[in-house]
Amino acid sequence: MNKTITFLLWLGITFPVFIFGQGETSNWYFGNGAGIVFNNDGSVSPITDGKLETFEGCATISDSSGNLLFYTDGITVYDRTHSVMENGRGLYGDPSSTQSALIVPAPSSPNIFYIFTVDTSTFENDPDNGLNYSVVDISRNNGNGAVVEKNINLLKDCSEKITAVVKECSDQSIWLMTLASENGTTGFFNTYHAFEVNANGVVTNPIRTTFSDLQIEDPRGYLKFSSDGTKMASAHMRFGLYIYDFDAETGKLSNQNRVSLPAPDNNPYGIEFSPNGKYLYVHASNDVQAAQGHTSSLFQLDMEAVDISDSRVVLDKRGVYRGALQLGSNGTIYRTLSESYFKGSSFLGVIHNPNGGGVGAEYVHNAIALNGKIGTQGLPPFIQSFFNKIELIQNEDGTTSSSLDLCEGEPFLLETENIPGAVYIWKKDGVIFQSPGVNSFQIDTANETHSGKYSLEILLPDPKECPILGESLINVHPLPPNDQLTLVQCDVDIGSSADGVTTINLGQVEPNSEYTYTFFETIQDRDTDNPIPDPERFVNTQAFDQTLYYQVTSALGCESFGELQLRIQSVDLAESAQMTYYACDDDPEDEILKGTFDLENFGRSNYPQNEVVFYRNLEDVTLEQNPLPNIHITEPTVIFARLENLNQCEDILEIQLQVNPSPSFSLPQVHLLCTDNPNLSITGPYGFDTYTWFKEEGDSQEVVSDNQQIDILEIGNYVLEVGYVYEVDGETLICINQKSFAVLPSNKAVVEDILIEDISENNTIQIMVSGDGDYEFSMDEASFQDEAFFEDVAPGFRTISIRDKNGCGRIEELVSVIGYPKFFTPNGDGINDFWQIIGVDNHFQTNTLVTIFNRYGKKVAQIVPNDNGWNGTYNAEALPASDYWFSAILEDGREFKGHFALKR
Repeated sequence: MNKTITFLLWLGITFPVFIFGQGETSNWYFGNGAGIVFNNDGSVSPITDGKLETFEGCATISDSSGNLLFYTDGITVYDRTHSVMENGRGLYGDPSSTQSALIVPAPSSPNIFYIFTVDTSTFENDPDNGLNYSVVDISRNNGNGAVVEKNINLLKDCSEKITAVVKECSDQSIWLMTLASENGTTGFFNTYHAFEVNANGVVTNPIRTTFSDLQIEDPRGYLKFSSDGTKMASAHMRFGLYIYDFDAETGKLSNQNRVSLPAPDNNPYGIEFSPNGKYLYVHASNDVQAAQGHTSSLFQLDMEAVDISDSRVVLDKRGVYRGALQLGSNGTIYRTLSESYFKGSSFLGVIHNPNGGGVGAEYVHNAIALNGKIGTQGLPPFIQSFFNKIELIQNEDGTTSSSLDLCEGEPFLLETENIPGAVYIWKKDGVIFQSPGVNSFQIDTANETHSGKYSLEILLPDPKECPILGESLINVHPLPPNDQLTLVQCDVDIGSSADGVTTINLGQVEPNSEYTYTFFETIQDRDTDNPIPDPERFVNTQAFDQTLYYQVTSALGCESFGELQLRIQSVDLAESAQMTYYACDDDPEDEILKGTFDLENFGRSNYPQNEVVFYRNLEDVTLEQNPLPNIHITEPTVIFARLENLNQCEDILEIQLQVNPSPSFSLPQVHLLCTDNPNLSITGPYGFDTYTWFKEEGDSQEVVSDNQQIDILEIGNYVLEVGYVYEVDGETLICINQKSFAVLPSNKAVVEDILIEDISENNTIQIMVSGDGDYEFSMDEASFQDEAFFEDVAPGFRTISIRDKNGCGRIEELVSVIGYPKFFTPNGDGINDFWQIIGVDNHFQTNTLVTIFNRYGKKVAQIVPNDNGWNGTYNAEALPASDYWFSAILEDGREFKGHFALKR
């Protein structure tokens, strides 16, 4: 950085400043259990111990040292232990009121605080209690406080907005401002009511400023003073944004100016002034009330512009809901980022440099994480005078800022105008470090002990004039280390490895990635900023030993200088013993010989005293770029190992990566075991050195045989592993391959049922079987079929054969299909001489009874299965050729009738 910084307090600005310890705004509680705390170094941390559950309004107050006192949503007051304060329930705020509450310390009474609340009506019959205040005595209950007076009414009805600013410094009086109708009851909001809070309490008769052309119906939106109390902005959602001049002496507003915002995000809600009052920031939305479709814009307005509306700059636009803006004690502005009325966000947006114009404001979305808690629409408002601090750092472009980063060894100067009779009180981190009356403080050579928060309070000779406060954060950063560096490089240049000249990657020497290193050949090059143009491919100009020079720079621009000693070590690869690293082919089923090499384990096993990095070629070795991964998959090839010790090259070796073939074989994926007589023998493929059979049990494998052939007696999942055995460098390497297979059960069928449909034109048989086999069926032994269904079956006795296709046996079943002949010829020739029911005998349907009738219904015969049948006679006389009828009663209970012909 190498520059002198002067800190100036420009005393031509003599606006009033309220005298507090500046810690009152250190703790914020808001939303659904969310909170942040402002640290002494200007940073912000999330806090998660809050108890609030509010959609919008909230308020917090701390003591001058930054210790939490209490906080509220305007209804319930929580003390510093996060318990409900005594008598702290039932205040007249509202969780849906924009600025439900604002806390004001009582002038001249260090233990008394006023909680001002504004109510709103959100549904029918919801009362609107207007503007009220309650009184807290923080000295009660061992410092935890108590509400000693509650809900003292000031206005019957008002908007949802309040703000406060110092009236007069000498008596520490304050103005509390809100918007209501002229009489504070019903009607349009057209009058600003300024209530004075002084040593005697709250003055109930306000100073009113009425604007006849102001007719506001929408109570939503924030009200804010600038921290110097000269300006006030009022956001009215659907009724627009207004800016006023404010006279702190009289409490009156003037010069009403309506600022236009572009559609659709033209409904202002959250507003905030920059610390120097030059800019006004507006969080405006399209005011969509549906679950989706929300959009919001963050605008910056220049308060010094001739036309403020035309000065508008859009810093951010996205699909979020309306939200608050609030200035913090560190000079930055925070923004809530709700997704909808009911759904908040676990982040805050931040305007890091609100005194900067346009993009110089440095807005960052989702900048502060709330550690899982949820911010909603509101942030706690404060007396704006808490933030009335001028910035002490005067930048080269004429702007000011509140923080400065320096490098160790640089000077800085804090200085202000010497005002006769003024008292200057300098502090560092809250501790006075210089006697009053001195208007400057200088450090010629800064070190880390000078980092901290510097503040200056100037007490002016006239006691009626408020003191001038200034504050700056100084961060002195250490210089980067500039140790003597050494880089030993191995010279493996082909054909000239003994000349001591090689290519060197200077970047490999950088000991800390947090810094940037720049290298120079000479001191003169360093002083004239003439760096080595390609440090990753530097070729030394002095053989074997050369001194270079470097500049090391931190991210903040702090610089140090040092020396780099190069040493070149010759390496002759031809004289080095080449090592071979063997691996097995990963996929023997493809046509590529490719294996997996664990280079990290290889290096650790063979070179335990060195750091080993592997490279594909010598150029990569030399430049130390493109290192091979620890697990390297490749075909047979040569690689190179760089041996180092403390990042210094000791040797370079050639490594042969050799891939040995792995077995390739096939094996049926399924084998069948006849469970009726288990004995399965499997022979592994021929031509391999090892055989191992495993049976899988859950996630484990059990070895069941190490022979080529195995007899298996159990079904299950099995693995065959075969291997080639290689003897390499006195060690045994086995390359294996595995195949999984399943042993499934098979067996003879079990007949569960046979369904026969007979005595019909189309007799059918359906066989119902069970078992683990794959079955086929036959009725004639000549042919088998997969279907267990037969049709057009001729009556009579049939033998059904069922066999397992897997060779696990067969069974036979004899069945009877009932039928009868359509005719018979009882002529004694031995052919069709008798008529009998088909499919009945002494084994099937034994008790069947058949009665035969002539055409006139006369019974002519009765037969049973155990005889030959009817021979066509009646009382030993032959009956004539004719049609005869029968009635059959089967043993199984079935009855059927039919007729047949007797032919002579």
